[in-house]
Amino acid sequence: MNKPLLLTLALAVSLASGGALRAATPAPTANLQPLALADAVKIALHRNNAYRSAAVGVEAARAQLGEAEAPLLPGIALQDSYQSVSTVAKLSTPIGALPFSAVNSTNSPILAMQYTLFDGGIRNAHVGQAAAGLSAAESQLVQARGATIAAVSKAYFGVVTARRMDEVARRAVAVATQHEREAELYLKNGTIPRADLLRAQAELADQDVRAIGAAGAVKLAENQLDMVLGVPLTDRYRLTEPLGTSAPAFDLSNLLQTALTQRGDLAAARAAVRAARKGILAAKASRVPQINAVISDGNTQPAVVGGYHNQFAIGLTAVWTLFDNGYSRNGIALAEAGLKQAQFGVAQLKDGVELQVRQAYLREEIAASQVEAAKKLVAVSDETLRLAELRYRGGVGTELELEDADLGDRAAHETLARAEGDLRVAIVELRFSAGLL
Repeated sequence: MNKPLLLTLALAVSLASGGALRAATPAPTANLQPLALADAVKIALHRNNAYRSAAVGVEAARAQLGEAEAPLLPGIALQDSYQSVSTVAKLSTPIGALPFSAVNSTNSPILAMQYTLFDGGIRNAHVGQAAAGLSAAESQLVQARGATIAAVSKAYFGVVTARRMDEVARRAVAVATQHEREAELYLKNGTIPRADLLRAQAELADQDVRAIGAAGAVKLAENQLDMVLGVPLTDRYRLTEPLGTSAPAFDLSNLLQTALTQRGDLAAARAAVRAARKGILAAKASRVPQINAVISDGNTQPAVVGGYHNQFAIGLTAVWTLFDNGYSRNGIALAEAGLKQAQFGVAQLKDGVELQVRQAYLREEIAASQVEAAKKLVAVSDETLRLAELRYRGGVGTELELEDADLGDRAAHETLARAEGDLRVAIVELRFSAGLL
């Protein structure tokens, strides 16, 4: 019996047993919920705690701004004082005892309006600080949104890549199983030594071990995606976004300019500078007098006279601290130091952002080049495996050559899957670094 006939028998045995087909069958996806990348981002923005915390921070900053703006308008207060006293029946005088008062309680409601006429600009400074704080919170929310989208995208394509690697592993097991069965038939026919069968069995065992690792990597990637989405770690999805994609054309100079204008962390740092400037104005305001106007109207009830006695009053108060033992001077120095620190922070962050964009740009270029090279490698490896199988089944090739071709083909497909996943992640990181998410 020759090898071509043995090949036919081997294929028949393989189909009858179904073992190789089971090994190559991907995990069932019929019951999995389809999930596009855009839908995954929506889920994360709704459930992700970091993003939700940043959104609450914006609400808090908006409330602080309203609190700071409140003193810009007059304040109105209703005041009431009620007092119960013991009655003094008589008052001794040179002309004899006189009745003093029959009133044993007083009730003095007063409606007062107070407005600060001059405070050296401290109210406006506080408003400016609060407005800068709101701007910083909104910028941090934008940054948190971009970070959430980037994290979801990485986790999403991490699952897609892991599943692709699992498919490669399953296919490698199927191929190794087929080769092992062919080797058994060839050994029975006496056309190959037992060492070739042992080598085929060792190859199959190695592929099984690799397949177990690939399946475990899928589960780990799925758990990571669930964690980023903020859903139970047992949720599973059928991801609809393809792994392979063509890299868009990016211009480095445009990316750098966009990053300087749209990055949320840079905007927050600039807002901190504005707040620090307002802090200096607030600190300097303590050196000037504060003038307040008070208008009131209400009942003034003397202890000796009963009934309601309306009294209208208007007045001005001025407070000027002449000496505070250096408190104001040190407060101004502290505010000025805070401004310098904020300015240095912006400059340092600019340098970091530029470095981040340049590195992300280079990683994207490298990943795109690696994908193209990996595609060529897969084409060559597939053809090498095909020829090795023909040579082996034709009796002119060895089991060692076939094993090398198997391993090389699997490595090539793994390299392509990894490169395509790296390209997807590199594109996301580049867009995030440029403030485009």
